[in-house]
This record gives sequence, C-alpha cells and structure tokens, in this order.
Amino acid sequence: MRIVTLTFYFLFGALLAWFAARNWDFVTLKLWGDYELAIRLPVLLLLMFLAGALPLAILRYTSRWHWSRRVKKLERALEDKAPVPSPAPPPVMDPASPPPLAPL
Repeated sequence: MRIVTLTFYFLFGALLAWFAARNWDFVTLKLWGDYELAIRLPVLLLLMFLAGALPLAILRYTSRWHWSRRVKKLERALEDKAPVPSPAPPPVMDPASPPPLAPL
C-alpha cells in the first residue's frame, strides 16, 4: 500500500510541476487605488491555497489541544478516585476432604 501512496504523491507532484512550468506567466492584481501587483500564477495559487488552509489548521491544532487537556483532566480524576474494594473470594474447599454427601 505504501508504494501506491508514494506513486500517487510522485504523480501529483509531477502534475503540479508541469502546471507551474506551463503557466509561469505574470498575473496583475489590481489592489486599492492605483496599486497593482504583478505575481506569477503558480505563486499566487500557492499563496491562496495556504491562506485557505491556515484557518482550518489553526482550528485543528486548537481542537487537539483542547481535547488532550480534557483527556488528561479525566485521567487525573480517574487516578484520584478511591479504588473500590473487591468482594471477598468464595470459600475454597480443601481438595483432600471428600465432598459432603446429601442425606437419603
């Protein structure tokens, strides 16, 4: 299964490299007023992808931090809880003595 994953990543990277090479043109972005920004198209797409992924990454890391704190708190509460005494074991009969006989 690992070779399939690596092959997929290799093909995806090759496709991105091919796209970047074919579209290595300047794109002009009109900003406020008379300001313009000339940037390469693949760089712009990469920046937009990162700008979209950043909020979800922050949400993921904060959620993991919150849940790890909650799990640690519950584990501490479980450790602090007094152990419940186990019930007394049933009496063990001596294997040397014969079992009692029922009256007839």
